[in-house]
Amino acid sequence: MRRLALALVLIAGACGASTPADTDNATPLAAVATTTTTTSTTTTTIAATPRETASEVSIVGDALPVFGATPDPAIGMPAPVVAGAGFDGSEVTIGPSDKFRVVMFLAHWCSHCRGEVEELGPHLKLSPPPANVELFSVSTSARPAGDNYPPSEWLTPGAWPVPVLVDTEDTAIANAFGLTAFPYWVVVDPDGVVLGRTAGSLPVESVEALFDNLAEREG
Repeated sequence: MRRLALALVLIAGACGASTPADTDNATPLAAVATTTTTTSTTTTTIAATPRETASEVSIVGDALPVFGATPDPAIGMPAPVVAGAGFDGSEVTIGPSDKFRVVMFLAHWCSHCRGEVEELGPHLKLSPPPANVELFSVSTSARPAGDNYPPSEWLTPGAWPVPVLVDTEDTAIANAFGLTAFPYWVVVDPDGVVLGRTAGSLPVESVEALFDNLAEREG
């Protein structure tokens, strides 16, 4: 089977996840470092809108290892199945599918995330992912004191035509996927197996190369 396209490498800067300050390199997230790898299931609660953080989400499956090691130990592991709500209260599930899934983790205070959304959002309106690929985003690490708050006024359907799953205040979904910096990308195949992960900005050309690679694969 062909390897993923060059998109799954660190292309540009990343925002550290431990504080709402931008850095040029990934910064460890203390909360992630202590994440357990036990299976957990909680009940999804869909709250009134807009909700900048979720009170509860559903996470089924073992947490992925913290991102950063080479080779990535998460490749070949089953990804957690997560469910919750978007800003508008609609149900969002990232789980079993007959398609490949690309999941982006975004923080409103991260300048690299804002740049990614500003560049990629208009492009996706004109050129959406191929039919066998689903693109999701997770709004996480929301901080009222951070720049660009609230995220619901940033990741609007008009600016960002991608489903948004809202994470909890303690970043339960981000922790389950091993996040260490923003933007954070995870690619999952139709069987729910992790194909690759990376942290950092990806230019539109690299995202398109990834989509093209996945479009040529059999589901």
